[in-house]
Amino acid sequence: MKNTPWLVIGAGAIGLFWACKLEKLGNKVHLVYRSESPGKKITLESLTNEDGQQKITATKHKIKSFAADELSEQYDNVLLCTKSFDLKDAFLKVAEHISDDANIACLCNGIGAQEELQSVLSDNQTLWAGITSEGVLKIETNHIKHTGLGDTYFGEWRPSTPAKTFPIDSLTVTNIRQRMIEKLAVNAVINPITAIFNIHNGDILNDEFKPLVSATLSELANIFSHPKFSYAEQSQHLTCENLKNRVNTIAQLTRLNRSSMHEDIRLQRQTENSFISGFLLNNSPIDLPIQQLLFNGIAFPEQREETQKKLLSIT
Repeated sequence: MKNTPWLVIGAGAIGLFWACKLEKLGNKVHLVYRSESPGKKITLESLTNEDGQQKITATKHKIKSFAADELSEQYDNVLLCTKSFDLKDAFLKVAEHISDDANIACLCNGIGAQEELQSVLSDNQTLWAGITSEGVLKIETNHIKHTGLGDTYFGEWRPSTPAKTFPIDSLTVTNIRQRMIEKLAVNAVINPITAIFNIHNGDILNDEFKPLVSATLSELANIFSHPKFSYAEQSQHLTCENLKNRVNTIAQLTRLNRSSMHEDIRLQRQTENSFISGFLLNNSPIDLPIQQLLFNGIAFPEQREETQKKLLSIT
């Protein structure tokens, strides 16, 4: 492939963060925004770990920004950083500018949008599904703050033989679906509960929510151990105890943060509910009454108060 610029689609916190990160790695980067241009320079307040001490350093990154209809070049490497429900449409808006053998990576919550995107790619284009635990906050249109150190991984959505390597080889994994199920499991607890009850992530560890969290984990463990679950091969290790440790760790590490779903509800934006609880409900071979309540509590605001009462009555 020619040394063409990376195309980053999505000028939210994660999109801006990765545009800066790719530029820092020596790549030329073009950024596609939807509503408001970040301009030509992005300020990144980076969080680094030096000798066990976390430090913040502000750097400025020169990155060209475009609306989708302003693009004129062809791109071999694409990174989509959009909400799950926008993923396919965001790609289709720029598809004519993507080479036929391009690497197309995506970072979004939940599962389901990846297959929707795969369905519109050509046979020679490679889809890389990604997950990240980096914490990033968007301060202004062209200013982001790195709030929590995390990891990012990419893996082929449809593994090829021989296996390919992601353009940033240190981020390549072969078990991306397992990692995505692990992240979805945590999201299926923290996101809807914090959004429905209007609380910070760490608050789910309070006594008031312990019966609800415990019952939610037990229900998830039942689906993940079921042989007819569509991701059974990747989820057998997610026992109730394993899930409890994962959720407690993330809730503690991000205790002062608001989940993305909480923020979407607060700002009256569309949520990724259909790709988290919705994915589980659509793919489960067993009934999931708690996930159904959580899904409804997000999907139907007029039922939220009643849903809160039902959830808190779970023992």
